[in-house]
Amino acid sequence: MIINYMSLWEKGTAIQLHFKILTITIILLFCFTSTTLAFGQNDDKIVVFHTDFGHLAIELFSDDAPNTAENFLNLADSGFYDETIFHRIIKGFMIQGGDPNSKESDQSKWGQGGTGDNLKAEFNDIKHNRGIVSMARSMHPDSASSQFFIVHDQHITTLDEQYTVFGRIITQESYDTLDKLANLETTTKDIPLELEKAKIKKTEIVTRSSLENTLTLDAPERVETSTIGDISRYYNKDFGFSFMPQAGWLLQRYSEPVPDAPVLIALGLAKDGVTPNIAFQAHNKDDCLDAGTYSDTCWEVTFEEFFQPRLNSYHELDDGIKFDILSEERKQIAGHNGLEIIATQAVDGPMPDGSKDIMLKFKQVFIDGSKFYYIITYANHEKHFDEDLVGFDNIMDSFVVTVSSASDKISQITNPENEVIVLDDNYKETEQGGCLIATATFGSEMAPQVQLLREIRDNIVLQTQSGISFMTAFNQFYYSFSPTIADYERENPVFKEAVKLTITPLLASLTLLQFADIDSESEMLGYGIGVILLNIGIYIIAPVAFIMKIRKLQ
Repeated sequence: MIINYMSLWEKGTAIQLHFKILTITIILLFCFTSTTLAFGQNDDKIVVFHTDFGHLAIELFSDDAPNTAENFLNLADSGFYDETIFHRIIKGFMIQGGDPNSKESDQSKWGQGGTGDNLKAEFNDIKHNRGIVSMARSMHPDSASSQFFIVHDQHITTLDEQYTVFGRIITQESYDTLDKLANLETTTKDIPLELEKAKIKKTEIVTRSSLENTLTLDAPERVETSTIGDISRYYNKDFGFSFMPQAGWLLQRYSEPVPDAPVLIALGLAKDGVTPNIAFQAHNKDDCLDAGTYSDTCWEVTFEEFFQPRLNSYHELDDGIKFDILSEERKQIAGHNGLEIIATQAVDGPMPDGSKDIMLKFKQVFIDGSKFYYIITYANHEKHFDEDLVGFDNIMDSFVVTVSSASDKISQITNPENEVIVLDDNYKETEQGGCLIATATFGSEMAPQVQLLREIRDNIVLQTQSGISFMTAFNQFYYSFSPTIADYERENPVFKEAVKLTITPLLASLTLLQFADIDSESEMLGYGIGVILLNIGIYIIAPVAFIMKIRKLQ
């Protein structure tokens, strides 16, 4: 009998192949089943909010945000959310609730309440699509407590990886209720006028199996990115500018073609009755402009002709207005001719916080762009002005005019309603305004090393005039080469590790500033010069001395 070894080998190979296919199939089936179960178990707990419009049934993403989900479940189970109001409603964007202060009549405190304990952020890559539930927070990443929001009408890319997603609504009634709540009329501060309709009447915890008419939903969509926590660059294609936003601030775009009206406003967290804000104005040079007003006759105005009438009007304000210009300076801003003004204004009360009057402080810049003249104004309570000034200065450091010439065509704005500005996916502008090299080296804006650099810069260096002057000069030098290095790090892992090794001594030396007691300009200069000399010794003198020693030994 002749044995056909080739046939046996072929049969064996076929068996192995079938076994591999079967194994892969089982693995894929297991993975699919696991994914399905993770977001569709029959015995998991569902939080149900009851309102006048119907219920909101929320499933929790315990795998992606375990601590946040548990905290939300515990608060809901305790009745914490009962009688609270969805105190902030922006149609097409989100509804926000969970503030215990909304149970009280003083609306000036709404949006500022919580449990008293903050949660560590659990940023994940789940997209902020319609129906997603995410934690509200202030500018600090770890400031979430009890407040949450539900995305209303679109994928809000600006929120992705910046807020902790921990759930989503899962019934058709929930989506109908969401639409009804989002369509409530609101005040200028986004507070609903019909408070009873925006109230959570009762909270209950049910199991999924006991909940009727649940929707069959796929696993939530995820952002296709390798890092968590990076802040996206914003691009306004209609008015030709982009910048790196301040984390935690809400950006709203206004499209009404009204002279001197903002085209974009950034809103921070209210303190002492005042909401810090940054208003962006853009004036087309081809429009019929005369000191900010439209006329029937068109002519081209120079930068001087544009800002001077406004500056004159500031100087002409009488004492009754209580307006005072602290400084004005012609300077280069975002690579263009510019003017910077700092001023204060007393506003008579009563104010929302009950005070009789408040002193406001402003920093306003004029920029001579290619297609537009820009006016960007940062305003805040004088007491808190310096706290958020760093954020404004970072925005201005990263501000880029994206219209290259006056011949570029800008699309006409036709929608008069407010909309949230979104990232233009087709725009690829060099990112500035952050610790680019450190972020690329350590993988994320949220890396401890990057946060250390930010804390030293914001809380120590920028607290003195000498520190501000140093950072201004340093930024011009740093951003001339840092984007190139950061891009090369992302492409070359070996180079990335070399950079990490190189900057580690620098980070170690900078930590010394955290232990220094800096209360004056002289102390800042002393410690700053000391750190600079230390790094010169580490990076220049020590290597040179080592090389010379080696040569002598040879």
